[in-house]
Amino acid sequence: MSDSLAKARADVAEILRQDTGTDRPKWRVTLTDSESLTGLAPVCTGERSDALHQIPDYPGGPIRDEDGVYGCCPWPQIETYSEPVAAYLVALLNADVEQASGGAA
Repeated sequence: MSDSLAKARADVAEILRQDTGTDRPKWRVTLTDSESLTGLAPVCTGERSDALHQIPDYPGGPIRDEDGVYGCCPWPQIETYSEPVAAYLVALLNADVEQASGGAA
């Protein structure tokens, strides 16, 4: 790993720890104002996320909304304006998390 990547990872770890409670959060693609899966954010682990991540008026009954972003969701929340770019960045970030945690690269 390059020195610049190690420094960037360490610098961001503290910010992520403050926002998510961990320095290596998993990431997910999110539904944005464009009504497309063009955003990305850390996986929400808020205490009330089960209650808040819900579409109450979904046909056939309430369901959990895995793609939405709610008040309990941590930052950063990033809009890419591109579904392929969002998916790629999530894959890169999750691979980096796994490598930094000692898993397979």
